[in-house]
Amino acid sequence: MRKTMKKSMGLIMALLMVFGVFAGTTNVFAANNVISNYSQSGWRINGEVDLSNVVSNSGHDVEENGSLYYKGNIGGVVEASDLFKGAYDKYIKDYKGTLYWGKKVENLVMFNRDEKFPTAQYTIDFPDNFNVDFDNIVVTDNTALVSKIEKSYDKINNSVTFTFYLGNWNDYKGFFGLYEKEGTDGHPITINVPYSVEITDSAITNLGTISSEGLCALYKGGNKLFNTQLVNVVAKKIDINVNR
Repeated sequence: MRKTMKKSMGLIMALLMVFGVFAGTTNVFAANNVISNYSQSGWRINGEVDLSNVVSNSGHDVEENGSLYYKGNIGGVVEASDLFKGAYDKYIKDYKGTLYWGKKVENLVMFNRDEKFPTAQYTIDFPDNFNVDFDNIVVTDNTALVSKIEKSYDKINNSVTFTFYLGNWNDYKGFFGLYEKEGTDGHPITINVPYSVEITDSAITNLGTISSEGLCALYKGGNKLFNTQLVNVVAKKIDINVNR
């Protein structure tokens, strides 16, 4: 795999491009529902994406077998174009056709650690007394920018993690070509996690707090500076109080 990758520091710029980052600057991108901020520190690009406008909770009380429960759903829907608009605009303006160290930025590839497929993770943490209905979780996407989504449950932390596989081993020209082909609407990414909690005191109105946050950590491939982390983008932590 390494022999097929270009040993170019231009990969750093390619990775910045995916998240709309520029060296030595801080950038704010505002799509319809997603605001993102990026900055650079040494080799590493740090970023934050705010999904608070697309994540929400709903629910109601239900009586079952003589007991009272609150049954809820947490999740949201975000257009793929909202997530990638800032990166795409920067790619077109400053990077398409540009050379870095003699290499075309648009023909470089991004990696997870050890040149594995690039992914991003999003985790939802529930209070200990909440029961997550893992089998009925709904997670779908209608975009070529995400090739696969996996879900996993952590019993110890009572949390659900979603892993998003980014693209399909595209170079950046191919990746943003998919963006152009899709347009701005009709390509949602949807997550819905059902849960329940028993209400032992009917006077209680606040049942607890559900938190969610995400991470995308990317590393350099090739030989030189192999496995040096280049990108650290977080989805800003969101705390949602569950109230009856």
